[in-house]
Amino acid sequence: MKYVKDLKSHDIDGLIEIQLDPFLDKRGEIWSIYEDCEIFPKFVEDKVTVSRKNVLRGLHGDYDTYKLICCMHGEIFLAVVDVRKDSQTFKSVKTFHLTEKKPTMILVPPGCLNGHVCLTEKCVFFYKWSKKYSGPDDQITVRWSDPDLNIHWPTMNPTLSERDENGKTMRETVFENGR
Repeated sequence: MKYVKDLKSHDIDGLIEIQLDPFLDKRGEIWSIYEDCEIFPKFVEDKVTVSRKNVLRGLHGDYDTYKLICCMHGEIFLAVVDVRKDSQTFKSVKTFHLTEKKPTMILVPPGCLNGHVCLTEKCVFFYKWSKKYSGPDDQITVRWSDPDLNIHWPTMNPTLSERDENGKTMRETVFENGR
């Protein structure tokens, strides 16, 4: 892949961190977000969220969709949680600091949830989906502050959507849904 500096696998099965190596000159920089290659599934939809400081979105996901995530502007704290009960990495959490200054992509496998909080005045979160988004009712939502997950978010008083304010714990969500 062009513009890739390093690929790292993590403790969560299927989670890959792709550190990019942008081309820089006096005009600025260029880097590729996606190139068709063997490590990526086919992606069918792109999404962008623009958030203000301390906005937290997630933890959301499903059992079918890969997501390729990067921070286009600002800085975000990203958390990924494995909710696949049959996985050896079930309930594992991995966190990342993503920033426009050090372009990095994270490939989140199906069965893992992701959530992020904006750390700068404004951040732009870009992600590719391997399956069309069909709405929040077809996703798992786990409470960002679930004590069983013990995620050390950089804010304890985030701005949340109603969906995230009403999120249940992983124990309630994953075990009630039977997967």
